[in-house]
Amino acid sequence: MASLFGAFSSINAQSYKMQVEKADGTVISLPADFVKQVTFIPAETFSISYSLSGVVSSNNETSISEGMPYSTVLTVDDNYYISSVNIMMNGYDITPSSYSEGKITIQEVTGNIIITATALPYSEGVDLSAQGTANCYIVSESGKYKFSTNGYNGSKAFLLWNENGINDISEVELSGSYIYFQKNEFKKGNALISLVDTEGTIVWSWHIWSTDKPNAIEVNGQKWLDRNLGATSTEPNNLDVYGLRYNPGNPFPFPGPKYSSFSITETPAVPEGWYVADGYGFYTSSKMPSPATPMMLCTRNDVFGNSVYFRSGYSQCPYGFFVPWAEGFQNLLGYEPTIKDNGVWITGNLFIPCNNPIVNEWDYSQGFYLCSGTYNTVAVDTWAIVFYEGVSKKTYCQGAALMPIRCMSNSY
Repeated sequence: MASLFGAFSSINAQSYKMQVEKADGTVISLPADFVKQVTFIPAETFSISYSLSGVVSSNNETSISEGMPYSTVLTVDDNYYISSVNIMMNGYDITPSSYSEGKITIQEVTGNIIITATALPYSEGVDLSAQGTANCYIVSESGKYKFSTNGYNGSKAFLLWNENGINDISEVELSGSYIYFQKNEFKKGNALISLVDTEGTIVWSWHIWSTDKPNAIEVNGQKWLDRNLGATSTEPNNLDVYGLRYNPGNPFPFPGPKYSSFSITETPAVPEGWYVADGYGFYTSSKMPSPATPMMLCTRNDVFGNSVYFRSGYSQCPYGFFVPWAEGFQNLLGYEPTIKDNGVWITGNLFIPCNNPIVNEWDYSQGFYLCSGTYNTVAVDTWAIVFYEGVSKKTYCQGAALMPIRCMSNSY
């Protein structure tokens, strides 16, 4: 077409009939549909209105042309957090697709925009670390919470993964030496909140365990939690009774037997329904909480030089509880346990479920539990207790096995 029109000296349009005068003066008529008539309609202008309480917008536009993009960053004063944001466009709520971590991004404006945002003081959060710091915090009702970063320094906190999806926990914010989050309508389950540096590498993570407040049951002068770490039930023959799984020496949890399809590989499968932050995962080596590679050794200290097994602030367990020493757990089970309801009943009200992983299936007639062994100031030997009908024994654990934990207190 370019060469054709290049030979023409002019084009005239009259009553939808196209006539072309060639360079030699010859006039020819083109079919009526050769050139379609195009009508340009000026784009509409839509309004942008703000209703901000304690929140500041970086973009103060009050109108924008149809089809154009719009973005703004919402900020608040120190010691405040953005408690709620709602974005309406053309009468529809577009908040989920347009708002993330303080930034509003609308790809294409198609109607009037109304932005409503509210800030609240951080002081309203319940301090989960008030009694002492830990790697695991128990939450038993909805509300605003905070916990100490325990000396770890980072630039941003965020929800790394949540088995209840992305909307179960929101408003994750770092302010000073505390991380704040909102537990929305209460739902049982597990999540991990991470602290990252300016390069996006995880500095440390904390397990948020949403469950009924566990009971501590005393047996022979020692107290044991009434459920596995990460479990949301104490009822036998229930998938919620098994809890999460743990790598020797690693304080960060992995999905438990309830999610039997989950497997750990270089690119881990994510259990169906779980939320995992984009670009992260359970075993992403460059972004895994310290250390960067899976903990293959059984003698591992945290960044402060403390054994992760024996210090209440750094073990996998909630404050005041610990990974049990192997002999203590074996004494709890007895050397000749009786398997009933796919587990062992202790004194009638403490149940220890079986959950032995065999390749991609689970054998509920045997149990493997992570324990600690010989302790000194620089090293911990990792052990496991294996039990089945009539037998419980201690075995040395060396590698990346994943096992549940039953926490105990008053142990050392």
